[in-house]
Amino acid sequence: MKPNPHIPVDIPSNLDEVVQRGIAQGKSVVAHRRRVMRIVRRSTCSFLLAVGLLIGCINLSPAFAAAIEDVPLLGQLVQIFGKNQPVVEGGVVSNGGEAAVTMERDGDIEQMRLDFGQAAAALYKAEFSSYPKTITITLPGTASIAVLSEITRAQDTSQYIKSVYELPISTSEAVALQLELENDADVQMEEYSNPGSLVIRLLPTDIQMDTIYSLRTLSYAGQEIREIAEQYAGWDSRILQDDSGKFFVERAQYHTREAAAAAVSGDLIVEKRTGNEVPACFESMEQYESDQFLNEYYQLLISSFSADPILDFVEEHLPGASPAEQDVLLTGLYGFIQNTDEELDWNRIASFYQAAHQDVPEYVQQHL
Repeated sequence: MKPNPHIPVDIPSNLDEVVQRGIAQGKSVVAHRRRVMRIVRRSTCSFLLAVGLLIGCINLSPAFAAAIEDVPLLGQLVQIFGKNQPVVEGGVVSNGGEAAVTMERDGDIEQMRLDFGQAAAALYKAEFSSYPKTITITLPGTASIAVLSEITRAQDTSQYIKSVYELPISTSEAVALQLELENDADVQMEEYSNPGSLVIRLLPTDIQMDTIYSLRTLSYAGQEIREIAEQYAGWDSRILQDDSGKFFVERAQYHTREAAAAAVSGDLIVEKRTGNEVPACFESMEQYESDQFLNEYYQLLISSFSADPILDFVEEHLPGASPAEQDVLLTGLYGFIQNTDEELDWNRIASFYQAAHQDVPEYVQQHL
């Protein structure tokens, strides 16, 4: 690895704890380094949220208020789709209308409703994907979505939804809306008329912890991702938001790293994700390569029963590592040697700190 002091590197604050647990438990599985999906179920009722959003819709759009006056709660069922159906389509052509979003909750069942302010639902295409679970709704002919800024607060009261956002590929002629789920749920979609609406129900289901390997692009800001997305137009891909709020295109998913690596071309990279884990932000190939390098080191730390392979790894990679990477290498090494009774070459260990221009820890000095 070439030195690059400008590469941002995450240094876990609990690295010592990870090492100690790895030594104590041998080859037991530890938590992934990046943020893991929270499984906390929130029970706060969101009835007030739904009412507030509905009032917001009425205030923002008088036409919408007139459309929903004295109408039934849902209307007449037009069609109901299968649970977790990958793609659903329906509705009728409209010209520049507005969709309004409301949220409701009844126990463990939540629903998001898009009202179109007309007798029939506007033209729509909804796509369901996993790892992480997302529902992407494209609305050709719909110009805007009312109170979208308000509906993003659903993450504060929803037990399933992490965020709701408008994708940066939206235009004045077609809106693209995406729900990203934080906790697992089954997705059931229904279309209604009189008034026209699309209902997305979220139902409790078993937690998925399978691992996939995502073939994806680097992360970009909103304007840049438009150009990147055009390169993959026609492919079975999707746009996702990473843990820094930027966007990337996911080209495909594979069950093994080998299969994903075999499909890599251009600037595509492979990211390992488990369950609904939030994708990581990689803005450059250097940042991605650093992440892969440190992941390799973490795996070595938690799987080694002897210090020899760790010492060899540090000796090989320390000279070419960035200062931030050197900190991680030495922090991991220090945590390991504090929890082993084997005879160690303390002079060799001290030389690593000297090579990184760091003070030799007192614990190491005591053994010299």
